[in-house]
Amino acid sequence: MALFSRRLKKRQVVEFLRYLLASGIALGVDYGIYRLAAQQGHIDLPQAAVVGYLSGLIVAYFLIGERVFTEGWLKHRKIFEALLFVSSGILGLIMTYLVVTAFVFLFGPMLNEAKLVAVIFSFLGVYLFRKFVVFKKARVSA
Repeated sequence: MALFSRRLKKRQVVEFLRYLLASGIALGVDYGIYRLAAQQGHIDLPQAAVVGYLSGLIVAYFLIGERVFTEGWLKHRKIFEALLFVSSGILGLIMTYLVVTAFVFLFGPMLNEAKLVAVIFSFLGVYLFRKFVVFKKARVSA
């Protein structure tokens, strides 16, 4: 039993590391577009955060759905899976907007710091939603 438990823990760690890598790539897209929109797009930081987040969300869906959570309960129902993934993105988007807005209100328009704080909150909330709702393991019939 201990061997099974060790394998399960190792698999969970590998899965989390893959999620972290995929999220890092998506975050790179998100942040690049956020920074560009904020500096060149003549929009405020909360709006730039939304534009960047939506761009990263598209990248994240393809990476996470194909490379991280490959055995989810909706594997054969891609449209429903995509809708739930978008729901997780909306959750992250709302969290990002609210955190950046609160940060700007409290500390002023600090481009990098506002985004960093939003990333931390959004990453944790969205990861849990995706792991336990969107890509939860399929139940095995006994």
